[in-house]
Amino acid sequence: MNMRLVVKIAITCVTLIYGVLPAIADLNETHLYNPGWSPHARVHGVWFLVFGASMAFTSIYFVWVKDNLVLPIFVGLMFASGFWVAFLTSGLYGGALVDENGVEARVLGLESNVFVFSVVTIVLLSALAFAVKKERIVF
Repeated sequence: MNMRLVVKIAITCVTLIYGVLPAIADLNETHLYNPGWSPHARVHGVWFLVFGASMAFTSIYFVWVKDNLVLPIFVGLMFASGFWVAFLTSGLYGGALVDENGVEARVLGLESNVFVFSVVTIVLLSALAFAVKKERIVF
């Protein structure tokens, strides 16, 4: 299999993870249906989920129809960096990775969101390295 195809498949997989997985994880009583959330917070939650899914499907279009790797990589890295900034600054605004009504899931000893976004970030940075080296992408 050619390496470019492997990279396209990898980008697609992590794009589906950040575009679809949050909706699956958040459509429940710990998030969107949480009685403790204000109606305004719920609007923001749905807005975030729709935006993430829209960006993911747009990225997949660019990977497969436009044969463009760079734009989807940067979109994915922007999405992932939103998580990292929110996580790393959560102490400043009273945020938490697990809701008090939620269940903490761990993967390989890491909180599940940290694990998932670590994988997403590593795959996308690896794809970017491929694009820069093999595709001669310059900035």
